[in-house]
Amino acid sequence: MKRRKFIIHGAVGLAALSIPVSCQNYKSGEFDKVLAQPTSLLKIWDYETIAKIGNQYLLSNQEEKKERTLVKLLEQIDVKEGSLAQGLEQKVINDFENGSMVMVDGWILSITEARQCALFSVSQLN
Repeated sequence: MKRRKFIIHGAVGLAALSIPVSCQNYKSGEFDKVLAQPTSLLKIWDYETIAKIGNQYLLSNQEEKKERTLVKLLEQIDVKEGSLAQGLEQKVINDFENGSMVMVDGWILSITEARQCALFSVSQLN
């Protein structure tokens, strides 16, 4: 009987220690800010317009409304050589080549650019 209590108390103690740590990592909201910087669009738009486009995109894509969801989607790029920004630029080019585009507020954007705008607008709220 003592061994059983020891195992139960050990499992409960381990859970009590690990759950808050994992929740803190999930809620921390830390991500590379490059993900929320659509570099090609920053050449023609200001931050206010990027946030507006991001909000418009999210209105029609409710399933991507959370910051963590957008970060996970944007982090799914292949960065073999170079920086994250270069990987994102290549992903935008690939999106246009593959037809992965959306129309937002009259603009045709790659899905990556639209998600970057959405992440920018969501991260401004936090």
